[in-house]
Amino acid sequence: MVGKEISNNDEDIEKYICYIAEKYNLQKLLVTRSEKGMSCFDGKSIIHMPTKAKEVFDVSGAGDTVVAILSVCLGAKFNLEESLLVTNKAAGIVVGKLGTASVSAEEIEQSFDEERKKVVGLNELESLVAGLRGRGKKIVFTNGCFDLFHAGHVKVLKEAKSFGDILILGLNSDSSIKRLKGESRPINNLSDRLTVLTNFSFIDYVVVFDTDTPLEIIKKITPDVLVKGGDYSVESVVGNEYVKEVKLVKFLDGYSSTNIIKKIQEKQ
Repeated sequence: MVGKEISNNDEDIEKYICYIAEKYNLQKLLVTRSEKGMSCFDGKSIIHMPTKAKEVFDVSGAGDTVVAILSVCLGAKFNLEESLLVTNKAAGIVVGKLGTASVSAEEIEQSFDEERKKVVGLNELESLVAGLRGRGKKIVFTNGCFDLFHAGHVKVLKEAKSFGDILILGLNSDSSIKRLKGESRPINNLSDRLTVLTNFSFIDYVVVFDTDTPLEIIKKITPDVLVKGGDYSVESVVGNEYVKEVKLVKFLDGYSSTNIIKKIQEKQ
């Protein structure tokens, strides 16, 4: 449609997707990009949606899947955002199969269910970790309250994920936080904190604990790497004796939930 071969990079796709949309007076335009996923112009901006397979990565027929599922969703009166979300899930399933393959409604539903299963209990976490280890995955564990989520939290968690393949986050319960920080905390309840944390791609699983420390979790899953933020020594980190390696990550200066709360109170 462009009239010449172009590279499958974001810059070229953005340039020519706008060119084609303007030339043919298109309100919306979707481009399938093989292993790069797909890009969509919605009339105002361009959204890039990478497609990731869990194991195999065979892009045969992925574009056909996108066209088919998108058509079904739009025909069923889904809006564009909902349609793209379902379509991207379907494409991710198909590229995870060898050769050309179809995808069922049940597989798509299960894929969404798996996202919701990020929050796990300790017994379930044990079996999950055993299975992941069997596949050669390196397990990283860190923990915290994450009451008012801020840039410092993002830095620590992203760095923690960089130390292995799977990041498991131990999250203090509301009652645990009250014991540690006082009756006025947490500001955000457990449900709200889980909603925030489970939407980050670099966090693989969240396990809630009601004790003052996550020692029981660490003893049960014996992570390969234990990550702690702040000015700790390796010896002072709870559970250090049950792991292969302890990594200490520095906080961003001035960032903490307590400091944010103090600033708000000072301005009132």
